Amino acid sequence: MNNLYNEIITAKSNEKIPLFNSGKSMHSKYSPVREAESFGSEIQPGANYTIILGLGGAYHVDSFYRHHPDHKIMVIEESQNDINLLSQIECVKKLNENSNILITSKENFQQFLIDSYIPAFHGGINILCHRAWYDNNKNSADEILKKLDQTIKYISKDFSVQSHFGFIWQKNILSNLKILGTNKIKTIKFDINKTAAIIAAGPSLDFTVSNILKERNKYCIFATDTSLNVLASHNIKPDAVISIDGQNISYQHFIGYTNPDTTFIFDLQANFNAVNYVSKYTSNIIFIKSGHPFCNYAEPFSDSEITKIDCGAGTVTIAAIDFAKKAGFTDFEVFGADFSYRNNKPYTKGTYLDTLYRLNENKLLASENLYTNLLYRTEITRNENIIETEILNSYKKTFIEWINSYNLKYTYENSIYKISANNQKTNIIELKTLRFDYEKFIKILCADAKKINESDLKTIDHPLIISSLPLISYLRTKTPNLTFSEAVKLALSKILEYT
Repeated sequence: MNNLYNEIITAKSNEKIPLFNSGKSMHSKYSPVREAESFGSEIQPGANYTIILGLGGAYHVDSFYRHHPDHKIMVIEESQNDINLLSQIECVKKLNENSNILITSKENFQQFLIDSYIPAFHGGINILCHRAWYDNNKNSADEILKKLDQTIKYISKDFSVQSHFGFIWQKNILSNLKILGTNKIKTIKFDINKTAAIIAAGPSLDFTVSNILKERNKYCIFATDTSLNVLASHNIKPDAVISIDGQNISYQHFIGYTNPDTTFIFDLQANFNAVNYVSKYTSNIIFIKSGHPFCNYAEPFSDSEITKIDCGAGTVTIAAIDFAKKAGFTDFEVFGADFSYRNNKPYTKGTYLDTLYRLNENKLLASENLYTNLLYRTEITRNENIIETEILNSYKKTFIEWINSYNLKYTYENSIYKISANNQKTNIIELKTLRFDYEKFIKILCADAKKINESDLKTIDHPLIISSLPLISYLRTKTPNLTFSEAVKLALSKILEYT
């Protein structure tokens, strides 16, 4: 990797400044401190996270921070080698000790941004570029700006989901923790020598379900909640059903199914009505977590860790296969994972949505019209009888990324994914229901909420505030004029309301 800088010299005012490989200096050779005073004078109001391209001697960064001490600042430099060289400069050394300033390289800034930028707290983002740094590093700077745009869009999507579901998730988690507090302790066993059949509810399941019927004893079946009614209509009783969606439509998938031998795997943020319905006839319930920070806050009150499941871009299919992998299975077949609409259908025959549309069809509005409205709600691409959308393509991308993350081999034939771990060793999770001390959890939760003071409201360091960020995002989106402090107080009152 080529370094961007050649050497460090001394300016007339006695400050150290770096020279680019071109021989040009990044800062004024006379007074870099005075030159830096006007840097970043125009920024977006309400945007308290600032990204600065170009570290150099850091005089411009220091000036900006002195004018905006409430900002979180991330400085991106070309390489870690350049950062090491620049760290000889006194101003850079000083900023390295400031916890509000992150200095990172081109290779690492995306993860730094994902980990440190909290839209509900920081508001918007400012992107500033040091002019001399850009002029001497144009191609790389443009590449960084492009990646910044991609990363911010990714974070924005996640924030948008939190803003939409924050309230539902929080309510579900608190209600599900109460169920967890009364759950009977028992060990769950699956035959990991069988093939784990992951059943999604894509249109191809219409014809691939026959494979499952023919070789039922070959499989340990992990059904997604959407596919449960479909399997039941074929008299197939799944070994396990997994549900991660917090919306009430998830509850509809379970109505009428009462097999006490099936194991139910629920994300703690999954729909409470579904969990409550299942808990009436079976204690075979395993709770998992998929990323909501409130689950981490509650976990210390459990007798063991709550199993963390990867669900990719939020898809229950990935959650199901990830759980099966962590349970010890090494061979998988995935049915109905089409990541597209086929023959103008988004789902296989027999799902709740399919039943709902057919109940509502009439001579003037056929179920096909209702499906068409669903298909064309976003921009599509068509290839013969297959329709793809951006979101479905993103689901497929994260599914393949999941496979690659474990170095698994896969084939895709006749609409079935066959995946093999080649008997690779895995850390197998203990499959048992958890013991959760709900009363102690509520006692500590109420105490923590009362202890939060005004200084805590100015940061995102308090564990309870961190755990409430999705709800805070929801509240600030619903009422944009709420300050962060006001949103925290309102979020805490909502949480206590449901305890």
